[in-house]
Amino acid sequence: MYTKHSILYILCALLFIRCGGGGDDSPPPTPLPPTVAQLVFPLENSECTEGVITDANNSTSTITFEWQPSENTDTYRLTIRNLNTNATETLTSETTFRDATLNRGVPYSWYITSINAETLAETQSAVWKFYNAGEGRTTYPPFPADLNEPISGSTVYTTNANITFTWSASDIDNDISSYELFLGDSNPPSTSIANSIINTNYTYATPGAGTYFWFVKTTDAEGNVSNSQVSQFKVE
Repeated sequence: MYTKHSILYILCALLFIRCGGGGDDSPPPTPLPPTVAQLVFPLENSECTEGVITDANNSTSTITFEWQPSENTDTYRLTIRNLNTNATETLTSETTFRDATLNRGVPYSWYITSINAETLAETQSAVWKFYNAGEGRTTYPPFPADLNEPISGSTVYTTNANITFTWSASDIDNDISSYELFLGDSNPPSTSIANSIINTNYTYATPGAGTYFWFVKTTDAEGNVSNSQVSQFKVE
C-alpha cells in the first residue's frame, strides 16, 4: 500500500523524466568577435619591390598582400589607400592573402578588417604604409604625416590659452629634416604658422572662435616633400 510520501515521490520522478531527465537547456554560447589580424606583407614603411609588372608602360604592378589569420573570422576586407590622392580601394578575401594591382612609384597605406558573419562584428588591424617601387627610383619622399591632435571634428575652447598640434611621420630613407605647419579658416589653409619644425608637435596660441583647418608638410634631406591630409577642428 502506497503512502502519501511514496505517491509524491513517484509523481516527482515522472515529472523529472517528462522534462528530459535533467538535460542541459542552457542557451548556446555567444559567438566571439574576431581577433585582430597581424599584417605580414608589404612591410611597414618599406619599398615594395616584389610586385609583378602588369602593363607595357611599366606603370602598374600586382602585389600579393598577406596577413596572419585571426580567430573567429569568416571573411577579411583589405583596404588600400593611395596616399597621394586619398583614393581608397576595398577588396574581400576568405583567405589570408589577396592580389591588388597598383600604380608604381606611389605611397599607399593598407589594413585588414576581420569580419564575423554570425555576429557582424568587425575588428581592424594596424595600418601600414609602403611605397610601390617605381622604375629607377633611388630616393623617396616622406610618407604624408598622420595628424593626431586636435582630433578631426573636435572642439577646442577659448579658455585654453594654447593649442598643441601633434602628428606622426615616417620615411623609407629615414632622413626627415623638418616640418611646416599650415593653419587657417579655409580648406586647404594657405598660411604657414611655423616652419623648420624638428619635432612632431607645435604649440600655438588658441585662435578666436570659428572653424579651422590644418595640415603638415614634411621635408626630407633630399628636398622631397609630402603633404598630410587636411584636418578640421572648431574653437568655441
